[in-house]
Amino acid sequence: MAGERVLVVDDSLVYRDLLVNHVLTPNEYVPLTAKDGDEGYRVALDEAPDLIIMDMQMPGMTGIQVLEALHEAGSEIPVIMMTLHGSEDLAVRAFRLGVKDYVIKPFDIEEMLMVMDRALTEVRLRHERDALTQELIEVNRTLKAERRQLEAVLTSTTDGVLVVGDHAEERIILANDTARRDFCMRGDVVGEPLREVLEDEILVDVIQRAKETGETAHAEVPLSDDERTLNVNVTPIPGVGRVAMMQDISYLKELDRMKSEFVSTVSHDLRSPLTSIKGFANLMPSVGTLNEQQIYFLEKIQSGVETVTTMIGDLLDLGRIEAEVRMEMQSCDVRALIERVVEGQQNHAELKRQTLQVEMPPQIPSVLGNALRLGQALSNLLSNAIKYTPEGGDISISVGRENGQVIIIIEDDGIGISQEDLPHIFDKFYRVDSPETEGIIGSGLGLSIVKTIVEKHSGRIWVESQLGKGTTFTIMFPAVTQ
Repeated sequence: MAGERVLVVDDSLVYRDLLVNHVLTPNEYVPLTAKDGDEGYRVALDEAPDLIIMDMQMPGMTGIQVLEALHEAGSEIPVIMMTLHGSEDLAVRAFRLGVKDYVIKPFDIEEMLMVMDRALTEVRLRHERDALTQELIEVNRTLKAERRQLEAVLTSTTDGVLVVGDHAEERIILANDTARRDFCMRGDVVGEPLREVLEDEILVDVIQRAKETGETAHAEVPLSDDERTLNVNVTPIPGVGRVAMMQDISYLKELDRMKSEFVSTVSHDLRSPLTSIKGFANLMPSVGTLNEQQIYFLEKIQSGVETVTTMIGDLLDLGRIEAEVRMEMQSCDVRALIERVVEGQQNHAELKRQTLQVEMPPQIPSVLGNALRLGQALSNLLSNAIKYTPEGGDISISVGRENGQVIIIIEDDGIGISQEDLPHIFDKFYRVDSPETEGIIGSGLGLSIVKTIVEKHSGRIWVESQLGKGTTFTIMFPAVTQ
């Protein structure tokens, strides 16, 4: 190892020069020298070299005496003794004092390098050990500081934090004050099994779901002791467990309730004047002949009233779906649902000379849901496919099953959706603005209603589309286990 310091103690200048110039320096060791035992002892204590190469017989302090003095001083510096033939008994005595090895003068340079390497092995290992120990101390100190900071943040945050380990007992690793207070967990719950200290079944279930799926799980948890609601996201962390982050969304729920009430009130109040406008508009041709411009204006009025009426109906419908009004769940026959939806839309497809194909396997699992709302979602998607597919186009509905999920795919070769519009099509009131969609009546709420219905049924929906090449909507619902 380059840079190791070696002290040569010898009263012979010849051997000192031989070691310094032909052994140490060419092999990148740092040489230190002493011309006798007294000087060697002082240099050894002052400089603490990595290795000492010392002659056995020297004037003043002999090599053995230097060894004895260093031993009494508590030195652990490895020593290689040099001796002449016939001094092997002294070498044995030197070994008892801790000498690592010895060489007989005159020695071979390669032999000396091998002896040095053996003697320095322990030193090198000790240095590595000390370096690793120091590194571990620093890392441990850093980890402790970071842990204290993290615990301080988690403890002081107003959001609830609960960490559960992956062990079979599902023991709690961390629960901050907010989480313990919200779920009435008494005392220090760290290390306790989750089900023994947590009584809220919704929270336990969402934590378990994250473990089973290996994906982030979400739930809204109403607190039993007050009127608050928590939004819970449970994220699996490999090697740790699951982390539940809980935010109080009570004020958002209240705002949503107020918004729904406002929309419902305004929608109801608008229906009466809209009905009057529509009635009087329909009566206008009966009171006299209308010229071409008046007919054009009347058609615009009727179209506008129809759009607003549709929007109001969709708004009221969306509010009822979000509030889960008339959302009784039961086992639903997917085949019957699709057949009913296709039958209801078949006439519209025929009027546009479109081909409507249905592909379903002989056995389709049932899904847990509300048949009316599921039919509404599928009908909205099929109606859109018909509206946005030109005359003579092709539309298909296919059903499959995969990993305990029922998959429904509605595909068309219509006008398609641009990549810029795709991220927004499920937003409320969002409508694609293009020459192809001009004149197609809609409220901008249809796909938002579909997405809400799907999510209320623990399902997922996504869309793939290209302009001019058509659109594919895919829906997944959990199958009912028999």
